[in-house]
Amino acid sequence: MQPASYDQLISALETVGLIGQMQNEQQLIVSAQRGPVWPDRGNSFWLSHKGGVWYLGTWLPVGYKISTDQDLVELCSACMVGKSAMYRVPEEVVARFQLQEVGDEEYERVFGIVN
Repeated sequence: MQPASYDQLISALETVGLIGQMQNEQQLIVSAQRGPVWPDRGNSFWLSHKGGVWYLGTWLPVGYKISTDQDLVELCSACMVGKSAMYRVPEEVVARFQLQEVGDEEYERVFGIVN
């Protein structure tokens, strides 16, 4: 499932026990934490929707383009591993969901920050 809006995605994430919180108008933080999200309090990452494409960003930061045929809720559930922040998406998740790592320029365009 690829929802057309952040609100639809937030509702869908809630059905599997995940929390979606808007960081800004085009960045959704995904976590299992209520309230402020910190990298040492559990896993978290962010999603952004730009130009009809969803992207996933990590704390490193590393960004991944998500192909349109992938289920975002399944992807988020698969990424929610470990007890601390995910700095890179695990290789098996990258392969399973056919994620494409993006370069610094595209990451900055999508998320507004770069490593």
